[in-house]
Amino acid sequence: MRLHEVVDLATSNAPPDRNTVDEIVGKGRRAQRRRRAGFASAGAALAVVAVSAAVSLPSVFGGTGQSTVIEAGAPSAVTQDAEPATWEFPADPFQFTFGAFEVDRWKVAAPTVASTSYQIAPVYLDGRTTNDRAVTGKEEAEIARSGDRRKGGPGYTPKSAIYAYLVLYRPGAFDPAGLTGATRLTVDGKEAYQVAGAGDSGMTRRTLAWSYDSDAWAVLSTNSNSTEDPSDADLQKIVSGLKPARATPAKLPFTLDYVPAGYQPVELGSHTRSGLNGIAAARGGDYGGAIFANPTPATTGLVEPYGGVEGASLPGSFQIFVVPSKNSNQTTGDTAIKCGNGFCTHRSKDGKTSIQVASEGRLSDAEMTKILKGLQLRNVKNDSTWADAATALVR
Repeated sequence: MRLHEVVDLATSNAPPDRNTVDEIVGKGRRAQRRRRAGFASAGAALAVVAVSAAVSLPSVFGGTGQSTVIEAGAPSAVTQDAEPATWEFPADPFQFTFGAFEVDRWKVAAPTVASTSYQIAPVYLDGRTTNDRAVTGKEEAEIARSGDRRKGGPGYTPKSAIYAYLVLYRPGAFDPAGLTGATRLTVDGKEAYQVAGAGDSGMTRRTLAWSYDSDAWAVLSTNSNSTEDPSDADLQKIVSGLKPARATPAKLPFTLDYVPAGYQPVELGSHTRSGLNGIAAARGGDYGGAIFANPTPATTGLVEPYGGVEGASLPGSFQIFVVPSKNSNQTTGDTAIKCGNGFCTHRSKDGKTSIQVASEGRLSDAEMTKILKGLQLRNVKNDSTWADAATALVR
């Protein structure tokens, strides 16, 4: 399905057939799929992203781009102004324990994704371009008119492109033995493993994993159109900048009073969607999301975030999305809940927010409708009204 062909569900009885989760949540997702493919690693997808603070970041699909604002799409409550002496590992895993920081050319944003096993943050590198937002309707229309790949049409990747993300794993969650062909070394006094090789679409992939605490690993992966930028040495500079921050509960723009029996929350996104889908659109303006699973995935021996670089659905899972209506091609025209093809959706009373549950057929329409009816929306524009994940998600 081409995004410009999608019509509003206010004029239809059910969502179009065979929609992927990307298509459910709106515009610019072809770019997301390319970015996730860029993250892919044979045998292991590792973690840290890089992007520039003063660089103009055009959309993959064209347009003039926008200046990088690290705070955009990221919770601002997590900072490193008052660093604790040691790392905290709260019993409740849906907390952020590090904040935004800068080292040399690297600018790491505050983490936006938390799971039972890790946190994920977007990262940016001065002088390089990272596309992590959905295209606007105006840009999509221009692409449809021109079809000019040189100006950012479908399939276009800027010559200065880099895609990356930082994953901070809880103790025991990450298995460094999964890094095939990695070289063992010491970086800033810490045990580390580094590997480089050819990535997809002619990109160069570099990965650095280091032990930031006992049996606890941070993983930085970059995928760049340049074979030398960043270099192995560039990646190693980021290690010294990672410091603990006071544990801060992840916030969500909604609360739930019903979850089907047996399902447990396993991952969420705050100011973004959950997982690497959320990181791929970190500045897309989405509000939040969560993934529930039955059974829950393993919390040890991991080599990549849940769902992997393709953002695949977890077995036995369903997802909740809360996004601006303009970012979704699957919203009804009013607050009426409509279901079809494995998901249900409706809008907020003011029509500006789309609220969706997707289960790919694992849940009945009745169950998904019950989840939506029990979802209480907070003020999406004021995160001081948002709820701590521990209380927002029924467990």
